[in-house]
Amino acid sequence: MTVSNKQNRWFEKIINQLLSLPGVERQNKEDGGVILNLNYNGKYAKITITPSISEIRDQKSQYQEIRNTLTQLGVIEGQNFVPPKRTRNPMTPQMIALRAAQQKEFNAWQEVWKIVRHAEISLDREYELSIMKDYY
Repeated sequence: MTVSNKQNRWFEKIINQLLSLPGVERQNKEDGGVILNLNYNGKYAKITITPSISEIRDQKSQYQEIRNTLTQLGVIEGQNFVPPKRTRNPMTPQMIALRAAQQKEFNAWQEVWKIVRHAEISLDREYELSIMKDYY
């Protein structure tokens, strides 16, 4: 069962979102694939994405690999940002800016989870539609 080019666009969205984060580096492969080196909170992981895969089960396994890698790094799906406790002293503008940057980075990592989940739902829908077309 092959998938459409719409599914390959999800991989592009995931790659672009990850590349917008600090600590993520890209390496291109000869076959058109991408290796992403992720560094998050001192943990290192590598994701290999091959957008030219045409089988649904292979794409599902790539999404699973992305999810497992994010979990290994400590990026937990659906978590809320909890800033460090404030001290008695008032916050300086530098502290406020740093806290805002931390929250922005945290939200960007959570956005990767959302994109992966939307991509998986889209893949499942496309699979169901193809089964229905074959049946009818």
